[in-house]
Amino acid sequence: MRHVLLAAAALAVSLVLVPVSAASPPTITYTIDGIAGTNGWYRGSSHGDNVVLHWSVSPDTLSTNCLPAITISGPTTGVTETCWATNNDGTITAVTKAIKIDAAPPTGVQLHVARTPDHNGWYNHPVTVSWSGSDATAGIASCASVNYAGPEGAGVVVSGGCTDKAGNTTPSGVAINYDATAPALSGVSVGSTPDANVVRWTSSEPTARIVVRRAPRADKHRTVVFNGTGSSFLDKNIEPGIEYVYTLRAVDQAANVSAGTTVAGLPKVLTLRKMRYVPRAAPKPILRWAQVGGARYYNVQLFRGAKRVLAAWPVAHQFGVPNAWKWNGHSRRLSPGHYRWYVWAGFGQRSFARYRVVGSAQFIIPRRSQH
Repeated sequence: MRHVLLAAAALAVSLVLVPVSAASPPTITYTIDGIAGTNGWYRGSSHGDNVVLHWSVSPDTLSTNCLPAITISGPTTGVTETCWATNNDGTITAVTKAIKIDAAPPTGVQLHVARTPDHNGWYNHPVTVSWSGSDATAGIASCASVNYAGPEGAGVVVSGGCTDKAGNTTPSGVAINYDATAPALSGVSVGSTPDANVVRWTSSEPTARIVVRRAPRADKHRTVVFNGTGSSFLDKNIEPGIEYVYTLRAVDQAANVSAGTTVAGLPKVLTLRKMRYVPRAAPKPILRWAQVGGARYYNVQLFRGAKRVLAAWPVAHQFGVPNAWKWNGHSRRLSPGHYRWYVWAGFGQRSFARYRVVGSAQFIIPRRSQH
């Protein structure tokens, strides 16, 4: 009997140690089949403007109204869905967050260019292009604004548009002609002949218009003598003995203007006229003076400083100074320096030595003209 009572006590203890299950009501979750946008919006799905709500309930329930798939039509600024589920341990109700759907991009998008082209249909400095638009459902989040400053070219497209709060975008663009780079001139030079100056240049834009202004040295008033395209200009409207200053600028189709380049046109023909300055001479200058009636020849003498370096007896009323010659048994060159020349008119035979002073003048051979 004692053994039976002990066995019964052991059984009672074991029953007390068995855990009792806690209550477990259903669990409800959901997913949405749709294209996620921004700011909590959906931009529809692969099926169009709609999204599909999927409820999931676990564990098994006795009763529920949670459908496995519910189609929610857009556009909408926000709807919620509710479902409940019941089992022996209780009832659970679930409510979705607001489901917002906007699959349509902004409408009425317009672009605005801040100003008309600067010149000849071209913009030559930065221009602002902005966009505006509306959106009936999500509302506009932003519209682009571009301060366009390149790249350059004809018909370049400036792109922008508007985006709504759901992330839908309406792109838009405008084609403009943009050139903000001034052309550049190089290789500017002047070659002198007895009758003309030949101005030459190279432009970084071959189609650019070249404006050439000219003024005699020591004269501030400059006159336009050439306005056109090309790479050279023959200036025949010059006076002997005058040193000219040429200023060149290149202007492209957008009215960008190059920096001015100034170059001197040195006279090929030197005269005895009085000058406000001592002219610089072109290589191999020609000394020319007014013809003297009755003169059969002339005597020309050339001095460098106080030293006579050349004498000649031309018949014509001009004399071309060579680059090199012999005088008093020595080789001479028309090297850079300051020169003075004199002219006498000769009458009768040279042996008569009948002379009359015609005049004198000065000129300079600059270093860059040495050949």
